[in-house]
Amino acid sequence: MTIAANSMTLADYALTSNSELVRAVTYSLIDNGSVIQDVPLTNKKTLIANGVRFEGNLPTVNWSPLNAEGVTTKGTPTPYQEQLFLVRNYIDVDKIYVEEENAIVNPRAVQEEAYLKALTYDTNYKFFNNDHIAGDTNSFIGLKYRIDNGGTYGVRPENKIDAGGTDISLAGVSQANANKFLVYIDQLLWSVASPDGTGVVLYMNEVMKRLFASAIRTMGTSGGFTVMQDQFNRTIQMYKGAIVRDPGYKADQSTRIIAGNGLSGSSATGETSAGATSTGASAVYTSVYAVNYSDGHFNGWQFEDPNVLDLGLINNGVIYRTVIDWAIGFINNSTRSIGRLYDIKIA
Repeated sequence: MTIAANSMTLADYALTSNSELVRAVTYSLIDNGSVIQDVPLTNKKTLIANGVRFEGNLPTVNWSPLNAEGVTTKGTPTPYQEQLFLVRNYIDVDKIYVEEENAIVNPRAVQEEAYLKALTYDTNYKFFNNDHIAGDTNSFIGLKYRIDNGGTYGVRPENKIDAGGTDISLAGVSQANANKFLVYIDQLLWSVASPDGTGVVLYMNEVMKRLFASAIRTMGTSGGFTVMQDQFNRTIQMYKGAIVRDPGYKADQSTRIIAGNGLSGSSATGETSAGATSTGASAVYTSVYAVNYSDGHFNGWQFEDPNVLDLGLINNGVIYRTVIDWAIGFINNSTRSIGRLYDIKIA
């Protein structure tokens, strides 16, 4: 993946930070499956990021005969702004629990680990589903809303792809359907300017991941599907050069962030053929999202490195406090950075 030279990822912080607390927190976010691990981050002390991207209006190319003067040309880029959002929490534990001689585990560590799991669930959900109408106005805009409102967030209409109800359920998959599905996946990769998948993460829920692998096997070949290991020796799946990742569940640990449970009838919880989250007989579809994190596409910035401080016993004399303080925002530099393939039948 080609990323900006001065950018960092959570993996970099987990491996290289000189702060033991920052290393512990960032590794925990990675271990819990935070999608923020995929986002290249640069440090910039600004609340607003300003930029331009070409959404058309490229410079005109002029061909000339010999001995003719050049023709002045220029493009007209579209300006945009992205906003920084702040996570800030205290984790307080009474000194009685901390100093309990018979405690089996460190109560502060237990609370911190629980918080980091909750942070992963929450950021993953918002990364895909948040908006500033019915959602949390203090957090970033999710991919679904960005794609649905591409004129505002720099996403081409072609990047929202209808799979036409292609059936890859265990009951409906066939070589013809599997091949059709892979054509749509290749179209999704093309829509984010990476036909070979380099720099891309494909996000889908765990039901879709299993059916993806099933569709590949139905073709009778690997079909570009491989299994690799990351720098933490965890197994990761890849299609061509793209990582295949499941963002998991909401904080209730039962609601999939990307809907679709692979069941039919009244037990179905997923999307309709139009891509709306729903339940019941019509909710037998799901989506796959693609994000190109290469340089010049989708990335982010943070005000500074994650701020994780053990304040110890605070001045009230009875509470041990840890503060976690992190300001982060996302930047979509290209109209070909993010995409969604919907209307995939999985039941």
